[in-house]
Amino acid sequence: MNGMLHGSTADPAAPAIRSTGRMARGRLACGLAVFCMLLSSVFSSAEDAVVNMQYVSTAGEWMKNPDAAKRKAAYLTFHIMDASAQKYFKSALDAAQKFHQGNISRLDATKNSLNEHAELAKRLGEERSRVIQLIRTDYHKDAKKVKMLRDEMESLMALHEKVVKLAKKNLTTDLATTEAAIDALCEIAREREKFDSSAFTKKLSDKELRASIINDSLEAERVEKTIASLEKSCKEIAALAEVEKHNAANGKWCSAGMKSFATLCNYERVAVGLRPLFVEEKLSSAAEGHSSDMASKGFFDHESPVPNKKTPWDRAKLAEFDGQASGENIFMGPTNYQAAYNGWFGSDGHRFCMFSDGPNCMGVGISGVHWTMMIGSKNGWQ
Repeated sequence: MNGMLHGSTADPAAPAIRSTGRMARGRLACGLAVFCMLLSSVFSSAEDAVVNMQYVSTAGEWMKNPDAAKRKAAYLTFHIMDASAQKYFKSALDAAQKFHQGNISRLDATKNSLNEHAELAKRLGEERSRVIQLIRTDYHKDAKKVKMLRDEMESLMALHEKVVKLAKKNLTTDLATTEAAIDALCEIAREREKFDSSAFTKKLSDKELRASIINDSLEAERVEKTIASLEKSCKEIAALAEVEKHNAANGKWCSAGMKSFATLCNYERVAVGLRPLFVEEKLSSAAEGHSSDMASKGFFDHESPVPNKKTPWDRAKLAEFDGQASGENIFMGPTNYQAAYNGWFGSDGHRFCMFSDGPNCMGVGISGVHWTMMIGSKNGWQ
């Protein structure tokens, strides 16, 4: 190990998006009004009503459209037709239901980026559960076991990168097709209620109806899980981007070395499924103060001889950190941030601290060859 290090950790039991693009609504409002006016003129009275098969055909096709406004126009078309047209309405609903179910089945069965992401994300979840246990195992600094763990991390990060790459692709078309198909099936169920006053769906809320339709279709259920998997990945990507933006915008108090260390640490935390940590100014001030004291007074320990700075918690309080500090790592050796990270990763207690699932921020302090990292939870930060 190219350096000296020491660490303390906190209680390891400390406590550790659905947004998909939907088709714009109401784009056909004007056209719908004109369409319905024309129909009204055709069906001026019940006695004179004649089923216009051209309208029946058009409305039937519009029921299969991914645009919700066109589907609504199709339903309204049949609503204003004479009762003799209702048999065609039922047939059109049957055909539309089959069409939208087919879309879901095709998407489920087709090899596409959405399904590929779901498969890799599932593997990633399984690997995360396994590797985080390895990370939190005490190897007593056995070099071979530490290398094994490092190799496991590299494989996990490669898998994580593939998942992120797929999640960042433009999957709008696949998502829109899926959402439109499920929405349409819900609409069709509601339209069928007009023909069956005892339909069980009448007792269901829209949310319950959607869940029922998904549960009744294995394909829809799998597709729904596929979408949820993508949304989880997108949420993780957004969370890391937010933290990186915050850390990059920190003022002169946050050096390039501090930012680089935070980026490396956060990337590996996110790869194993942990939240990224903001670099916090007051906690960094406490860490920097301890590194400076160790450098100037010639000691290397978590317990400081400096009055009012005996423990990490004393130092965090003195720096006016608004929260609870929960762990500290110290390192003495090469000034490169990678050396400090590698040293802590290879030492069990320090690694436990870096991969704790409780904190929301970190403090980093550098003075010559001395590094100090603190973790904690700042009040008011999610």
